[in-house]
Amino acid sequence: MKRNNSDIVIFERIKSGNSDALTALFNKYYQQICRFTFLFIPENKIVEELTANVFINLWETRKKITIHSSVKAYLYQAAKNQAISFLRKNKNMLTPLDDFLDLPDRRDQTPEAIYIEGELNLEFTKAYKKLPNRAQLAFKLHRLDGLKYSEVAEIMNISIGAVEKNITSALKILHSELHSYTKAN
Repeated sequence: MKRNNSDIVIFERIKSGNSDALTALFNKYYQQICRFTFLFIPENKIVEELTANVFINLWETRKKITIHSSVKAYLYQAAKNQAISFLRKNKNMLTPLDDFLDLPDRRDQTPEAIYIEGELNLEFTKAYKKLPNRAQLAFKLHRLDGLKYSEVAEIMNISIGAVEKNITSALKILHSELHSYTKAN
């Protein structure tokens, strides 16, 4: 909750015209919003431009904006809207199904541990790609990006129950696909 409250404080500063607060919010969420937008559009330059537009629009319309759930959920919804608008204008773009995991610092790992981690990430990516699109998105937003079910529901325009169903489905499929990697040897 502390993080959410700090976002509200930052947003209130943005509403009052503090550009440093906008920079702080940008620095905090830019990478996450880029990864999310990349789900819809597999082109880095376009993703970066659309993500920047989210923050530009936030600044330009700051006095009119009302946050209903959280600042983070608002940014994700705005990014989704930017991506959908872009895709409507450019119908030939495809949606990628890439792995969005951040890899840890590897300096202290043995070559064997790095190899095993790479194999597991590869298998996870394969399993993740087998998920239905809605289950992928719900899983990513909740488990990888840390959004609450209510925030995921708002972004995806579905009920909280549907979010739970999609995440449960994703977990069952992932568990089934990765079962051989989770068994004790």
